[in-house]
Amino acid sequence: MKTKDRILLESLKLFNRRGERNVSTNHIAAALDISPGNLYYHFRNKNEIVYQLFLQYEQQVRGFMTVPQERDITFQDKVNYLEDILNSMWDFRFLHQDLHHLLQDDDRLRIAYREFSSRTVADGRKILLSMAESGVLRANAEQIDALILNIWVMVVSWSSFLQSISIQNNEGGTLRKGMLKRAIYQIIALEEPFLCESVQALLPELKKHYLDGASTDPLALFPSILDDAQLS
Repeated sequence: MKTKDRILLESLKLFNRRGERNVSTNHIAAALDISPGNLYYHFRNKNEIVYQLFLQYEQQVRGFMTVPQERDITFQDKVNYLEDILNSMWDFRFLHQDLHHLLQDDDRLRIAYREFSSRTVADGRKILLSMAESGVLRANAEQIDALILNIWVMVVSWSSFLQSISIQNNEGGTLRKGMLKRAIYQIIALEEPFLCESVQALLPELKKHYLDGASTDPLALFPSILDDAQLS
């Protein structure tokens, strides 16, 4: 593997594990047993590394946000979208854990992310419109517009939300992939009222899978609040 690719791979691991703010270029160089000068030969600064990782994330998302050609979209396609969303959220979780800071810190990333957001929401709307045309989804254009925006907010904010919950519960902000599954459950819950009856019949097992043994009670995410509520 080329040194540049090794730097990106190790940076992604460290950013995901510790958070981008807590990792310096010296940390990355030390983890790879290379000199800081060698790292700077390939990347001018940490922002450049973050930007290149974002491009990888963008490419991964664009690879699955497509409508099937020459056939109607199916519920299995929808399941595949959910799995791909979960995997991309996990693979590049550092991006959404501190997105506000990353966008403020790099104008090039801010512009690229704005274009990425616009394109991804547009692609997501095409998918939902295709589901409506095939009868999988029963929603009008206005409802689809609201639905795709709610789904996008869920995807980009869920990691940050979970991190804040982890810190509140004295768990150090640690994330596990199983915790991200709840975001997919929430997306299913958003779409459920609009899905056709034949698809709704398939949802209980799917929701159970993504709930991953957790309670549906939102207060379960806040144990102290739950305890107070039970006492009152």
